[in-house]
Amino acid sequence: MILLAGIFSVKEAMGTDIKSVGRDTNMRAVVDMMLEFDISSVVIVQNNRPVGIVTHKDVLLKLVKTNLNPIAVTAAQVMSTPVTSIDENASLEEAAKLMTRKGVKKLPVVRDHKLVGVVTSMDLVREHPNVVNLLEDICRPHQAR
Repeated sequence: MILLAGIFSVKEAMGTDIKSVGRDTNMRAVVDMMLEFDISSVVIVQNNRPVGIVTHKDVLLKLVKTNLNPIAVTAAQVMSTPVTSIDENASLEEAAKLMTRKGVKKLPVVRDHKLVGVVTSMDLVREHPNVVNLLEDICRPHQAR
């Protein structure tokens, strides 16, 4: 069944309401954005190209645990980099394999290296029913009309 996932593209599953900031944004603004929009990560961009990502884990390990002042620390100092991204036309199967290989739950999605969305492991799970529906359609005998 996983082979059929390859017919669905990342573009079909990705979220397009992207929250991103520049490298010099202070971490207070990043954390405020995460709280305001109830999101677990913010993509860090330079010229609309993803250069890093700040996740809840980054905030806890690199900011809170080390007791740094969030106003004095920039996103560039906390972000995970290099960021792993994926082309919008890649298959969901490719995205799942990349997430597994890199040990990440979120992938910035790019078109011509520019940020156009984010696909998460939950997006892949949500799209799974589409694969099941396709399988059912393929396996269902067609009635003559």
